Amino acid sequence: MLVICPACMLYSNMINSLKFKITITAFLIISIIMTISTLRDIKKSERQLLEVQMEKAVLLSERIAHGVMVLMLNNRWQDLQSFMESLTRDSKELKGIRIFRPESGVIVASSSPKEIGAKTYGSDIEMFQKQKTENAFLSEKNGRKYASNFTTIRNQPVCYRCHGSEKEILGILGVDISLSDVYKSVEEFKREHVQDTLIGFLLIGGGFLLVVGLLIDRPIRRMIRIIRRIEDGDLSARMEEGKKDEFGLVAKSFNSMLESLESAKKEIEVCHSEQMQRAAKLATLGEIVSGIAHEIKNPLTGISCAVQVIQSEMSEDDGRREVTAEILNHIKRLDRTVKDLLNYAKPKPPHFLPLKINDILDKAVFFVYPEAKKHNVVIDAEIDGEIPDVMMDSDQMQQVFLNLMINAVQAMPDGGTLKITTSKSVKDGKTAEERTEVIMRFEDTGKGMESDCMESIFEPFFTKKSKGTGLGLAISRRIVQEHGGDITVESEVGKGSVFTLYLPVMKAS
Repeated sequence: MLVICPACMLYSNMINSLKFKITITAFLIISIIMTISTLRDIKKSERQLLEVQMEKAVLLSERIAHGVMVLMLNNRWQDLQSFMESLTRDSKELKGIRIFRPESGVIVASSSPKEIGAKTYGSDIEMFQKQKTENAFLSEKNGRKYASNFTTIRNQPVCYRCHGSEKEILGILGVDISLSDVYKSVEEFKREHVQDTLIGFLLIGGGFLLVVGLLIDRPIRRMIRIIRRIEDGDLSARMEEGKKDEFGLVAKSFNSMLESLESAKKEIEVCHSEQMQRAAKLATLGEIVSGIAHEIKNPLTGISCAVQVIQSEMSEDDGRREVTAEILNHIKRLDRTVKDLLNYAKPKPPHFLPLKINDILDKAVFFVYPEAKKHNVVIDAEIDGEIPDVMMDSDQMQQVFLNLMINAVQAMPDGGTLKITTSKSVKDGKTAEERTEVIMRFEDTGKGMESDCMESIFEPFFTKKSKGTGLGLAISRRIVQEHGGDITVESEVGKGSVFTLYLPVMKAS
């Protein structure tokens, strides 16, 4: 036996709830927005701090270059080394000062004496060659990051006495400002910003949960409780319509739908009660009719035989032969009525066989043709030769066709046209064969019917004919429905009627 853990059910209900989905979606959106905003702030702050250090590198370079020029003009070269060392010693950020020759990269002066005579960093030479203007830049040396700047020391006329006038540039002053404090500040800023973001996220998320719970989750739960009451059969339950938001509109529409449903339910109950009473009456009537029909049928047969015997003993010029012939006609009419009553009260179950519907229709047209010709009715049949076989009872379906055609001929006492068409269509279903449907139309140019007649035309014992029993169309509809199909009627007074049969192509069982 499968046992479901209550905690698992609670967890499943939680993650499938609308509140959880809205909350998670909102949290994701808030997280993305706050993360992007935090990263932008961090990048902006880092960029600003780096720009400050690069500006500082430019200012220091100009100041140091000025100091170097003063020492050179005063011919105090021996003090240049101590000057550079004192600057780096007294400054926490200034980590390197060096002067190198632009053509070879050899360091001629440096705050670190061991660098003198060696070549400067390759990245410095490459950057100097790339730079067209004297701008500060970021560099990395020995795994450490700096804000660096180059200042060109040009050969001026006052320098000619010592350096001559051949060289345009005497050297390149490079200054390195450490960025370690900057990145420490950036890391600290990141920590503070992340903490603020998490606190803001929790506050916003908590507030959002509270708002969702009050404005969405609580009204939905109230609606669910009302719906469950209705599911339990309490149609008097109603939702609160006081709110003017979407929930109020939903509640108002739901209550309106519920009132319509309750009204429809009452109508259905009344209709069902009437149908049950009518069915009971028809069942009782069917039993009575069946009994009466059997009681009438045997005497009718005896009367018919007796009249035929009497008629056979009369001479051809006997005036009573006309009376006996009329008696026999009335007996035949009564016999047909009794047969209709028996067919309706105790119908014979259909015997299904795969048959061509066009063949059965041709036979029915053959039987009706003399009657149609007698009333000047032209039968125009447009038969589709590609209609597949249909599972049906040949005799019962022929009875349907005969009833429809005889009714059509009788509806055109002054002549007209009976147009019969057969076709097939495809409707939604599982397979192509199951979706195929045969459609048959019987269209006459007779008197037509009023709307109240069309509503009752398939009801038993309903007829407008003086000699009809009112059972032909009722029996026809029952036969068609037993074949899995349907029959409809369209009519307009003065323009004729159209009876349409829909028969599915059924598989042989």
